[in-house]
Amino acid sequence: MTAEVDVRNEQVRRERWSDEDVFEQEMQSIFATCWQYLAHDSEIPSPGDYVLRKIGRDQVIVVRDENDEIQVLLNTCRHRGVPLCRADSGNTSHFRCSYHGWTYANTGALQGVTYQRDVYGRDGIDKKQLGLFKPAKVESIFGLVFATWDPDAMPLLDYLGDIAWYLETVFDKFPGGLEVVGTPVRNIIKANWKTEGENLSGDGYHTTVTHASAFELGLFATEKDLVKLSDEVTPKFTGRTVTTPHGHTMRIQRLPLVLEGNHYFGYPHEMWADIDSVLSPAQQSLMSAMSVGHGSIFPNMSFIENFKTNIDGPDMHARYIRITMRYPIDATTSEQLWFIFMPKQADDEWKRLSRLGYLRTNGPSGLFEIDDTENFVGISEASYGDRARTLPVTLEGGKHHPKAPDDLGWPGDVVDGDRTERTIRCFHSRWDELMTGASEPRAGVDA
Repeated sequence: MTAEVDVRNEQVRRERWSDEDVFEQEMQSIFATCWQYLAHDSEIPSPGDYVLRKIGRDQVIVVRDENDEIQVLLNTCRHRGVPLCRADSGNTSHFRCSYHGWTYANTGALQGVTYQRDVYGRDGIDKKQLGLFKPAKVESIFGLVFATWDPDAMPLLDYLGDIAWYLETVFDKFPGGLEVVGTPVRNIIKANWKTEGENLSGDGYHTTVTHASAFELGLFATEKDLVKLSDEVTPKFTGRTVTTPHGHTMRIQRLPLVLEGNHYFGYPHEMWADIDSVLSPAQQSLMSAMSVGHGSIFPNMSFIENFKTNIDGPDMHARYIRITMRYPIDATTSEQLWFIFMPKQADDEWKRLSRLGYLRTNGPSGLFEIDDTENFVGISEASYGDRARTLPVTLEGGKHHPKAPDDLGWPGDVVDGDRTERTIRCFHSRWDELMTGASEPRAGVDA
């Protein structure tokens, strides 16, 4: 069944977060067709390096093959379906099945079949026809590797559209590049796969309520912190949200400071000129004095770049970049994968502070995530009942927010104001289009 929906009137039925029939349709209408993030180049820098990831519920091997090309291989033997690879990461020239010993090159080609003549006769078996199954398309942008099962899918850059400009600002602003630090953390959460993505799509409304304790602990910049960063402090933080036709969104909040020139607080001062050398003037205006930026790439990737104060003592500030992925398991259960990124050129002490800030706040067991996860779990729990699942939630916030100035230079549909549900409406508008078979997204979330 398809969840009854009226996104234009800002009401969405709660069965979206709890109904197994809706969930199964999502697997076919969304996860079988959309581009999905898999890995970062830095995780597989050398030929033979691989990591295990998922596209929807299917486990895949992301490997840099012997020709230095990235391959994505369905993790199942062509013979009897046994998983070929059971380690989360490693380096290998081949994958050998533990059941009957069929062996595949890291390109996916079948190379060896045990006892071939005894089992398949003098002519053997046509190994050229039995390479590993692969997604229809694999593409990379800014070091981010995506794949889709859909052979008719549009190119990745077209799928991302205007949000690619924002991804470039976050993930491609360092001349030396970014790298994933450590092994991504995995955890299982008793919540629907959509909940965290909705929150990170651009929900600035919940921050002071859900994360009230973080303000008390000084994890957000206070006026005392701000006056050390600038001689002139404005009355309040300013925020904007961005929506795009394919359901990709972002929220950007700026510190309430009057500044001359660009200030990339949280990064070492000696890196600021390097950032300026890479970003366009409009991208610089987004990143300068940014307190936090976060967004979601439809359907199940989210990212955040966060400036945190007083991490390991007064005036010990840093910043971190994170990606989270949500792999669907069932209507009320998902697996989460957490990546932390750091500039390769940063010094060890800054990296220590960045990692510590991440672990204490937006890491898997950080204060912010404990706060948020309680809400995410609650959404699925409260949407499961026979009566509750038929009732709507209300997504009206932010409709009055004005358009951003025309000369801002930021692509997409940009508005001033970030205490909003506008980005969540954007997500569900695209969800509804795909679930009902619409071929093209409509022009705007509030059109």
